[in-house]
Amino acid sequence: MKFLSRFAFAAVVALLMTACGGTDTTYQYKTQYLPVQLVGSEKWSILDVNNGEVVAKDAFVNAPSPIVAGMFYVMNDEGSFDYYDVSAPTTPVAGHFGSVTSFSDDGVAVCSRVGGPLCVIDRKGQVVKELPKDVSQCSMFSRGMAAIQNDNGQWGYINASGDTIIPANFSTANLFLYSDYALVVDEKQPSDSVINFSVIDKSGKVMFNANSSEYQPVQPYYINGVLPVIKGDSLVCLNENGKEVANPIDDGDKVEKGGYADFSRTPSGDYIVIKDKKTGMVDKNNKPLIPIEHDNLIDINGERLIAVDGDTYHIIDRNGNAVGNVKFSNAHVSEDNPFATRGFIDASLAAASLMMMFDETSACGANANTTLMDMNGMLSTDARMYVGSNTLVMPQGPYIIQYAFDRDVASANADSTAASFNYDAKVNRVIISVDLNHCPTTTEPSIVNMVESSLGKKGFVFARDGIFCSDYLTALTMGYDNGIMSLIYYMHFNESVPQAKNKRQQKTNN
Repeated sequence: MKFLSRFAFAAVVALLMTACGGTDTTYQYKTQYLPVQLVGSEKWSILDVNNGEVVAKDAFVNAPSPIVAGMFYVMNDEGSFDYYDVSAPTTPVAGHFGSVTSFSDDGVAVCSRVGGPLCVIDRKGQVVKELPKDVSQCSMFSRGMAAIQNDNGQWGYINASGDTIIPANFSTANLFLYSDYALVVDEKQPSDSVINFSVIDKSGKVMFNANSSEYQPVQPYYINGVLPVIKGDSLVCLNENGKEVANPIDDGDKVEKGGYADFSRTPSGDYIVIKDKKTGMVDKNNKPLIPIEHDNLIDINGERLIAVDGDTYHIIDRNGNAVGNVKFSNAHVSEDNPFATRGFIDASLAAASLMMMFDETSACGANANTTLMDMNGMLSTDARMYVGSNTLVMPQGPYIIQYAFDRDVASANADSTAASFNYDAKVNRVIISVDLNHCPTTTEPSIVNMVESSLGKKGFVFARDGIFCSDYLTALTMGYDNGIMSLIYYMHFNESVPQAKNKRQQKTNN
């Protein structure tokens, strides 16, 4: 049996602060407007962080997405999504989409209607291009490029015009998030334990090849012009040609000597510092910028920060001066919907996809006799990482697949300085989960109902409390909560436990 390696990269958009500003390329995009809940209000408003003024007060019941290039989306009353322009923030530009991404600085977004193909649209809501029908999901755009996945599970790239620039020939592909280079993994690999990967430019030209036996990327994208990787026991940085270079952000020596309880570097190169449970900001030379007097600070664009004091937030500049006098109790500052999908807004397609992942005796390649040894290609070489955990996790497209064993994956030795893998541990259940928060609120129950009504074709019959059993005494149950839908496949019926089915509320407070 062949499993994807633990080193396989998932196509990702970093779910970081919607940062931006200046010319620093480590900010994902430019943030001027921020969705907030004003103190005392349950509705959502839009705040201009440059001048601290509210441009749309209590305009939305549901939280607007991060606002990029002046564009954002909001879930409507029916559970689908409408796009808005901040210049006219109460009138939809286009709407009733089942799946959406944020806009990018290129002025385009990706969306689809229920049962329809994915499309690239412009700021006016006009279709720039309808993507091929075999494109099952597409990321938001970054630096003029978006990652697409086809029905065969392969990844490639399109440009902002919707044209395929790099064919879908990769098993995984990461975004051109902070640079013009991206990390990809070819479909064919020499083994499960060693993964070959490449760095390409936006034309698809291979800059260099490497493999996981030499370098293990810490993150799947370039930032500050380098790719941080683990080499042996050390952290090193690779440039776009694969050469080892100095870490460009290794400039916190003076801050480290400042006696702080903790500190972290902002994308603009300053440092958030903590002392006596209060937070402030200094530059790389430890020169004070913002007094250490706030409960928390959140950098949103290099020039503006959210200051948290008690239960209220407000905007300050990088010198600690208040920007306006608006107080708010909540803000939506992170991208929670980096992909638009075709298949997963159509419940029948999603149900069919799930049904292909299991039969009466196995799920996702594992059965009751599958041991940890069978899956060793997913393991790190350091067994200490798995002490106290009985689960291996593997992303597969939009799904997260968890293989749970009948004991811990590894056990610590007597002196706790080392650990050993429990290679004879057996898989006792497989958990398949998918985040459907980007889909209408009716999606989870629709998919679950379709799967449950089709289980007889797979040899499963209803047993009790939402649990279905096969003649081989395997079992499965489905459920959902907070927009996460899960199918749990048990190798042994007597270990099965029913899942709750808690429908999402349309109101969100992100």
